[in-house]
Amino acid sequence: MKIRPSLSIFALSIAAAGVFFLFGGAAAGRTTQAEPDAEPVFTPAFGPGEELVYTASYSTSILSTDVATISFRTVSDQLDGVPCYRIRAHGLTKPFYSVFFKMDDLYETWLEQDTGRPLLATAEVKEGSYRYRSRLVFNWRAGLAYTSGKNLKKGHERGGTIRIREGDFDPLAHFFNLRSLPAAGSMRKGEKNRINLVMVDTVRTVEYRFLGREIIDAPATGRVRCLKFTCQLAPGDAESFTEGTDFFVWISDDKNRIPIYLETPIRVGRVFVSLAGWKNLAHPFAARLAQ
Repeated sequence: MKIRPSLSIFALSIAAAGVFFLFGGAAAGRTTQAEPDAEPVFTPAFGPGEELVYTASYSTSILSTDVATISFRTVSDQLDGVPCYRIRAHGLTKPFYSVFFKMDDLYETWLEQDTGRPLLATAEVKEGSYRYRSRLVFNWRAGLAYTSGKNLKKGHERGGTIRIREGDFDPLAHFFNLRSLPAAGSMRKGEKNRINLVMVDTVRTVEYRFLGREIIDAPATGRVRCLKFTCQLAPGDAESFTEGTDFFVWISDDKNRIPIYLETPIRVGRVFVSLAGWKNLAHPFAARLAQ
């Protein structure tokens, strides 16, 4: 069974994006009220130098093993002279699992510092002998995304121009926009909604639901106060997830809004992802209880 870290990156991103939309409504990236037709005002709750590290594991009734490390790192950058947060997500198989199947996946997004909206998103996927590269360029004035994707082994290409609306982001951009949310006091247990993710050939829809608050005990963090969500991928979004089955994510109930733990069934067994390390958070890790 090939457990892909790219799926874990994708799942973490869309689950976090669900929290963002539940708190922030349809105006993605907007944390301060803006005038009509004005660009969103973005006040990030993260900063350059922040690092988050996750361990992705695979479990069946007879086997449990760590298969990959997933890291997120934020730095300051510029894109065509525009100040940006450049965010890198890197999924790399553990040495033991690499004997069976080697993966080295890199996703990057450039968020405009003033608005939090993505300007560019790229992916370099290396999984066994498979090689894939994609690129999304966002033109917010025109309301368009220019996309391209190429199978580097077979030479197959796809892409085009997709019409986008405010809040139509790539998954990694959604992940980090959640960091700028206001207080969660208005959340209602059972509330359900959908978000849109810009992919190479289309805009995909993901449904999510808030399940309430829980304390979860994760290996690296200990006990953490969390917001629990369930998300469901639309058919065809990720081939290894069981169609029609929810996956669950626990996100820190503090200003950082960090995914602490994620669990999802796959066709054989289940995958779970837990926070293993963190550096340079913009806010105190207040949801982490005294150990």
